[in-house]
Amino acid sequence: MESPIETAILSKPQRKAFSKRSRTGCRTCRARRVKCDESPGACNNCTSTGRTCAYDMQRLPPAGGRKKTTAKAIVLSAPNGASATIRAAIAANFQWKVTSDESRCLSFFQHRSVPQLVGYLDSPLWRELILRLSCTEPAVYHAVVALGAVSQANEMAGRTPRPGQQHLLRDNWYSFALEQSSRSFALIHRRRRSHDPQLQEVILVCCLLFIICELLRGNVTEATFHLQGGLQILHTMNIERRSSGLELSSGGVDECVVESFMNFQEGSIYYGLKEPLRFDSQFVYDQPYEAYLQPFQSLSYARRAFRPLQHTGFELIATCMSASEADIASNYSTIHFQQHRLIALLTRYLQALDDFCLRTFGITSFTCPVMATSRDPARRREYRELELTRLTCLALLLGLKTATYSKRQPSVPDRHLCERKSLMAAAQTVMRKFDGPDRPAFAPTSTIVAAVYIAAHVCPDHTFYCLASDLLRSWSSDEGFMSSTMNAKILDESLKLYLAQVWRSAAPLPPGVTFTTDAAGLQVTAHLTYCADGVEKRRSMVLEGDESLVAELRAIDNSRDWACSRALGLLERKSYCED
Repeated sequence: MESPIETAILSKPQRKAFSKRSRTGCRTCRARRVKCDESPGACNNCTSTGRTCAYDMQRLPPAGGRKKTTAKAIVLSAPNGASATIRAAIAANFQWKVTSDESRCLSFFQHRSVPQLVGYLDSPLWRELILRLSCTEPAVYHAVVALGAVSQANEMAGRTPRPGQQHLLRDNWYSFALEQSSRSFALIHRRRRSHDPQLQEVILVCCLLFIICELLRGNVTEATFHLQGGLQILHTMNIERRSSGLELSSGGVDECVVESFMNFQEGSIYYGLKEPLRFDSQFVYDQPYEAYLQPFQSLSYARRAFRPLQHTGFELIATCMSASEADIASNYSTIHFQQHRLIALLTRYLQALDDFCLRTFGITSFTCPVMATSRDPARRREYRELELTRLTCLALLLGLKTATYSKRQPSVPDRHLCERKSLMAAAQTVMRKFDGPDRPAFAPTSTIVAAVYIAAHVCPDHTFYCLASDLLRSWSSDEGFMSSTMNAKILDESLKLYLAQVWRSAAPLPPGVTFTTDAAGLQVTAHLTYCADGVEKRRSMVLEGDESLVAELRAIDNSRDWACSRALGLLERKSYCED
């Protein structure tokens, strides 16, 4: 007979023995939520049931006690901007099993990356197309997971690594993203002989995701490689704008995909991109484009009418920046015609935009910043879009007017002082709207950085260089291929070149500029005084090359072909005071 103590022990519920959860099981067992026997090569669970067994080479670190996010919760959390059709497609769940690590990256992509990527101008690419394709196309799915992993690694690090500093990324997250990218590559390669009509769009969308992944890693060389690959595919599709309404004939590929490639091209063309798409420049120069600048009936049409001018204008500015003065002189008649045609069209566009704003909102695009405090979110987005469009238009106008100026910073009176001030003020107004959590760490469209850079480019006044580089450093965001930090450094090198010419000149020193030399008379330091927002500031700079900028440039394969490298001699020059 059992004693009372034995009875109590036997009747007490037995606790399940604790065992530490394995993190090295195969991805199939983890997705099925069954214990994997972890047999080398292929586990018995999969082989005995005819399933495909695959081990992940990389795993993410534990979530650290945060609330666990399931795959079901991920796919049901479509962003508010998604249409009902997209929500239904996402809610239908993925057509394959999702691991816990992938769920974490998917969640980060949807809730943190997408709002960043649409921070300037909304696009159906991020709100709809990629979300839909990631639920039906495994290649897009793994590319999205990779982007989510890199984005989260950068957020934890607090910054995007600069070229040559990829080792600063967290190893686990970066390695996991690399493995996910490899899965995406393999899936695309497996379908290369397929006659699937959607394959080209899948490849192009993956290209866009790979471009952003590499830019977020600070790997400009690989990002350029992916961009050029996508552009080569688009070259074969004979894309053009239909003269009936500015729509794209894109061979079955969504128009937002093509426009996204054009946005990336717009920034990368300054950095040695070869074989850009030129269907917009052909359209602007060959068509009676004035017909599209009739009174705008909607903001979306105004934006559509601006894109060809925007892409063509930045292409001409980049061409002139990259060309030598001899090249510009030999092609001056063609450049002069294109330059003046674009200036005329942009001037008419800006007037048409103001007329539309006055008819629709009772304001002009010059006064819309005052109205951008509306409580209506849709109206605020419209005002923001107007501000960004106007800012880009002003940047293009000034950039085109100064495109053929000497890159050697001639000490002549500035004929565009008022335009520089207007552009700088417009950029500051837009930047203030993005202060705080609204400021994107990365945006796929080059807008603010390009405008601030152009405001100071080839300006014979140290004040604008100082103001522009201060603004870019405070902005500390990347826009496509344009890094605010790197462009601030490039502006500083341009300023050094200008100051070196002032130092060698026999003319009186400009107001606010003085020089000192070291005991040997070899090292020259410029001392600058300038006014920012009513406050007097001072800056001193040694007229020698920036070693940190040179290190970044040397980590990029084609940096010698960049317009700034060739014009300033960034990779060869050590002292700006040497002839």
